Amino acid sequence: MNLKGIFQYKSSSSKLFLFVLIVFIFTIIGSLMCAVLDVNNLNQLKIAQLIMSVFIFIIPPLLFTYLSDNTLYKSLGFKRNIKRQNALLVFLMILFIQPFVAYSIHLNTGFLHFISEWIPSIINSLEQMESHAEEITKTFLQMDTISDLLFNLFLIALIPAIGEEMFFRGVIQKKLQLIITNPHIAIFISAFIFSAIHMQFFGLLPRFVLGIILGYLFYYSANLWMSVLAHFINNALGVLLMYSAFANKLNPDIVNIKNTEITFIQAFFSVSVVLFFIYLYKQINNKKS
Repeated sequence: MNLKGIFQYKSSSSKLFLFVLIVFIFTIIGSLMCAVLDVNNLNQLKIAQLIMSVFIFIIPPLLFTYLSDNTLYKSLGFKRNIKRQNALLVFLMILFIQPFVAYSIHLNTGFLHFISEWIPSIINSLEQMESHAEEITKTFLQMDTISDLLFNLFLIALIPAIGEEMFFRGVIQKKLQLIITNPHIAIFISAFIFSAIHMQFFGLLPRFVLGIILGYLFYYSANLWMSVLAHFINNALGVLLMYSAFANKLNPDIVNIKNTEITFIQAFFSVSVVLFFIYLYKQINNKKS
């Protein structure tokens, strides 16, 4: 029985609902597979992370696109032609946005502490979740050999970059754009879902900012490889900065950027430069099209 393209003539709203249903089914399957693993063992914890990444962010978009369209690769937004100007601008954007990301972390944390007077129990729960997530991240990023580094680049940078961009930009953003008919609103909603689904609310704002940038990179170029590249660079920087061979030679402020005090002027300069790069990126891709 050939199931290819069976969703092809359904409405965008129905397709989005079916996609969420597919994600739910494969999340359960992935969770059941991980249930037999020992999460206290680092290697098995990494295997569990890999399984969940594949079953939530990679299989559902691929399966959904197979059931929805006859052109799997192009339908998700992947294009073979990658311009060097685009790749260079993507790299510069991710590099220059880091001070603003650090500044937004402080804004995010300050806001949560401000409202903690009204909802202390919820904020305490969020702090415990954040602390637990940080412990897991630190455990993951204990790298002493080049093989540790390469595997973490694969697990933390490459797999999420491809999977999450297919999921959030290749499916959700595109379907929301068809439903709402306003690409900017679709980008912002997709970015918020992208940030919220990580369940790390002390990083909600900076991840939301990153999601917006990724959304516009895809929208202006119509090439998912651009947002994949940006996502990979962002995650890879975090992994590389924690690699022992590099971290021991770097300024601690660089390694722990979220603990670095960034002034409003520095944050303003950071976001202004990135907005200029996005403008250049838009002009280049308008010219190409």
